[in-house]
Amino acid sequence: MGFQRRTLRAIASLAVGAVVLAGGTARSSAGPVESKKAQAAQLAAQVDATAQRIAAVVARLNAAKANLAATDAALAQASGMLGAANSRFGEVKGRMARQAVDAYVHGGSIAIVEQLAQSRGQDLPVRNHYASLAAGEDRAVADELVAARQDLGTKRSSLERLQADRRAAVASLDAQQAALLKTDASMRALLARVNGELASLVAAEQARRDAARRSRGGRPTGGTWDCIRQLESGNNYSSPGGGAYQFLDSTWHALGYSGSAQDAPPEQQDAAAVQLQQRAGWDQWTTAKRCGR
Repeated sequence: MGFQRRTLRAIASLAVGAVVLAGGTARSSAGPVESKKAQAAQLAAQVDATAQRIAAVVARLNAAKANLAATDAALAQASGMLGAANSRFGEVKGRMARQAVDAYVHGGSIAIVEQLAQSRGQDLPVRNHYASLAAGEDRAVADELVAARQDLGTKRSSLERLQADRRAAVASLDAQQAALLKTDASMRALLARVNGELASLVAAEQARRDAARRSRGGRPTGGTWDCIRQLESGNNYSSPGGGAYQFLDSTWHALGYSGSAQDAPPEQQDAAAVQLQQRAGWDQWTTAKRCGR
């Protein structure tokens, strides 16, 4: 019972840890990448620990089932032997009862023995039978069978108690395994979710870094580009008619892009604007002169 309580406390601790991590994940889903990596690492460590606990419980469960099978076999054997002893005892008891009746009818065992001593040869089987009665052989056999039955009954009772204990142990380990498997499934699902969030954060961070590199290499930032976007679209990258820079579809397609500019992400519109300016100059935007170009 002590082991069971310790194991169930450990399972409960794992479940609480998973809930805490789940709450932390929800609160920090937009946090730094390193924070999310730490959450994922902590969850992965708990999943590994749970897997080790499951393996230990499975080993104990298999051993308990083997012990129970051995007890079942021993109990079946003892029950069979007890049944045979009971049957043999019934036969001897019946024969003794019949002999007692015959002795009473014929005047007692001494009279029977005297009669048999004077009987003819064809009475030899009967003579031997009643001589056996007189010698007390069936009584001795009966006494031995009584003792054997008592021993076998005691053994069977002991095996039945052992069987009940081992069945309880198997049931307890089954319950522990089921609880651990449930916790493991929950934690793995949570880990998958955290890893997905981590992947999104990494992708967003990489996009930010890529955008920063593009900015350093000529991404449209600063007074002129900010002015053009403001005058062309109110700095709205989803503005109808061509997005932040109001690209004509024909111009957008000529730059190698598909669809319409307003449907493209800001980074792509920015890159296209730089590409167009480097290819054809500032005159592509009538607002450029008002922005100092």
